[in-house]
Amino acid sequence: MISLIIRWGITATAVYLTQFIIDGIWVKNFMSAIIASLIIGFLNTFVKPILTLLSLPIVLLSFGLFMLVINAMLLWFAGEILEGIEITGFMPALWGSIIISFGTWIGNLITRKK
Repeated sequence: MISLIIRWGITATAVYLTQFIIDGIWVKNFMSAIIASLIIGFLNTFVKPILTLLSLPIVLLSFGLFMLVINAMLLWFAGEILEGIEITGFMPALWGSIIISFGTWIGNLITRKK
């Protein structure tokens, strides 16, 4: 349970820090980033597998690069349903999803048990 909370905090930190790297992403405060990371986790758990299955031919033809588009759409959707986060277009969502994924990956590498 504690590792879930740590990973949630890492994702929230990545979401919050992304606004300083990518123009077009604005996060009101850290609490908004915490809520956004919860929504993103929910979308990645329940919606992403369905989208991946429906777009499997495109994912296979693009050698998996279409997954970046799916991640960007999920981030953009999370920004649309939350008031504390604003994403101004698809390209900020695409770059933001890449930065968030990379930041979360680095954070999980640092905090993993050996």
